[in-house]
Amino acid sequence: MRVGSSTVDHGRRTGREYDTRVPKYLAIYRVLAERIADGRYPADAPLPAQRELVEEFDVSLMTVRQAIQALEADGLLETRHGVGTFVRRPAFAYGLTGLRSLSQDLVEQGIELRTEVLASGLVVPPADVSARLGVPAGREVLSVERLRSTDAGPLLLQTSYLPAAVGTRIGVESLHHQSLYLLLAETGTPVREASETIQAVALTAEQARALRCEPGSPALLSCRLSRGEDGAPLVDDRALLVGDATVITADRAATGTNLAYSADAAVRSVPPPPATPAGPRHG
Repeated sequence: MRVGSSTVDHGRRTGREYDTRVPKYLAIYRVLAERIADGRYPADAPLPAQRELVEEFDVSLMTVRQAIQALEADGLLETRHGVGTFVRRPAFAYGLTGLRSLSQDLVEQGIELRTEVLASGLVVPPADVSARLGVPAGREVLSVERLRSTDAGPLLLQTSYLPAAVGTRIGVESLHHQSLYLLLAETGTPVREASETIQAVALTAEQARALRCEPGSPALLSCRLSRGEDGAPLVDDRALLVGDATVITADRAATGTNLAYSADAAVRSVPPPPATPAGPRHG
């Protein structure tokens, strides 16, 4: 970076100390992008008002808006209508194929996933859950609600229903730091296959509050039924993924299809998954 003929230390750069060798909007883009990358503007934090940036960088309002538009186009910022411009959560990706847990997948990407057990206990589930688990209507099952987060904030809100005979064998407190799939395997009931559906939904006020989003924000609802070695249902999962920047991609080949999530753009609908043991990595 240059100011006149002097070189500026990147770690100490201030508003008017930007690269004069490129268009002003691009120079401002680089300064703001660096502040996002080093945490000075953390995920979900509001960007300073445009008038403040105009004064800081000593440029026109149009120039600031150009820089903001470029940052939005590159997925670093998002405008929430009637609220302001905010730093977007960083991208994450995980495949839909296989039965590896979400936590394992994110760790491999260098992302630390934290789990908070919001509620757990025996409940009478909705009728469709009873039917999927093969439990008589009115009979209680174990319900576990978890919030999965990264350093950038909440990632998904997940409710898992397990038949009481299965759920009583796992230690719910262990779910703060262990995968449900791993706990099931340790109790002698490993998951061997799963089926799932995915649909676009709007977050309710309560769901949005937990996920730190605006009510009505788009999300992906994944309903996944996991089965054991004998085909008996083990877990009926309902996972809400923050969806304003989530897309499902597919790599197609003659031998099959590989699906994956990535947080790059919004989606309205997705096709049904192939008839193979596949599903979002909920465990």
